[in-house]
Amino acid sequence: MKKFNWKKYIYKIVVVVLIVFFVGGVGMGAANILSIEGTRELYTPEKPKTPFPETDAEVLEYVNAAINSALNAEVQPMVEMNESFSVDGDTFKNSAENERINAAALLAEDGIESSVEDSFESKKADFGSSAGEFLSPLEISLSDIESVEIKYEYYKCSMCTTNVSPEDFAEECPECGNKNTLDKRYSDDYEIVIHVKPGSASFEKNAFPKSENISDIIGSAGNGYYKLGGFEKENTKADITVRVNRLNDEIKALRFETDSLLSAKLGFDGAYKELGTVDCSVETGDRYEFSFVWPGISLDSHERTVEKGSTEVLKASLSCDDPVDYEVTWTSDNEDILTVDNEGYLKTHKKFGDANITASFEFNGKTYSDTCLVHVGVPAEGVDLSKGKLKMNTGDSFSLVAEFDPKDTTNTVCYWFTEDEKVASIDENGKVTAVAPGSTVVYVVTDDGNYYSSCEVEVK
Repeated sequence: MKKFNWKKYIYKIVVVVLIVFFVGGVGMGAANILSIEGTRELYTPEKPKTPFPETDAEVLEYVNAAINSALNAEVQPMVEMNESFSVDGDTFKNSAENERINAAALLAEDGIESSVEDSFESKKADFGSSAGEFLSPLEISLSDIESVEIKYEYYKCSMCTTNVSPEDFAEECPECGNKNTLDKRYSDDYEIVIHVKPGSASFEKNAFPKSENISDIIGSAGNGYYKLGGFEKENTKADITVRVNRLNDEIKALRFETDSLLSAKLGFDGAYKELGTVDCSVETGDRYEFSFVWPGISLDSHERTVEKGSTEVLKASLSCDDPVDYEVTWTSDNEDILTVDNEGYLKTHKKFGDANITASFEFNGKTYSDTCLVHVGVPAEGVDLSKGKLKMNTGDSFSLVAEFDPKDTTNTVCYWFTEDEKVASIDENGKVTAVAPGSTVVYVVTDDGNYYSSCEVEVK
């Protein structure tokens, strides 16, 4: 009978044990092992291409530079502009407080939205064509800006790495129960929101949607039941939202938003004549959306480990007018270790090591490329520690050894953690030092595959 190799299943076993920990209410200790500074890889955010804009003036300059880049790029991106209109039926009010009028307004909501949007005209500039006919830099005076927001930070749970907002975290992670801390991360994109004063000169100069025909549409929706009079439109919000990749300063989206309060007098006739003239109001939203697609190529992964003798493939996605018409060229910078064919299939050779696989294509006279770092070796399938339990006296030390499965695993990098460093500490080489009486658990986690193993430590 073939001997059961339990080491290969250590990852699954430990996952089950950790789940039991959480159910038992000791998830806090497991979370602590992942929060010890110096015993895990530190997160280093990529630096932006342009320094972070601090002032309103710097934000305007940064946004306009991104728009100008799209208009004047060597190979211009594809730009599409679409407008949308919405009526918030829940905000409808009438001075008579008549429920029949409210119900009729809700029924008319979809029709009014559709009628307004039918009058819009979408616009598009293809790759290499100028969008200058419908896109221009912002003309905004600093005095017309109410405020500016820039969003690019987000947070991950330090235990399960789920994205969590600080508001939802409260006392513990809603996903895993971690009561430790959140890790701050930085998105590749800046989301910049410029709040402009509605009705200002800057509002009038820019591409904020106005929907001037809205009164005619609402009036025609009456179908003889009412006549529209005293129509007024008050703009209550005027925001410009810009999304820019902070690593290359390429603009990805631009949106002009106008929120308004529409008010009018509805003079009812016919079967509803007894209602007389009723003052009504409703809130609406109008949006101009500009989307930008830059030409380029992107691989489905940028770092990968493959086993010698295995068959794997890299996939490339092209951003261009018609991807099937373009040929992708594949190259390896170390063909003694790894070669790649013209469809992205990888072939390993006799040696272990690393190779950079690059995919490139030419579009409108410019070459675009993307690269994946491939590690060729024997992947880890599990890990075990040389000791499962340690009994120590204060001040003693002991070096644990991580035993990889299989024994010829090529990536033997691992990280060490302790649940309670006040009882026992552990360094980057697995050396355990007894600090004070008590019990704790130390862990090893493999870099390749994230396999876990643990050792109970009792200090007298």
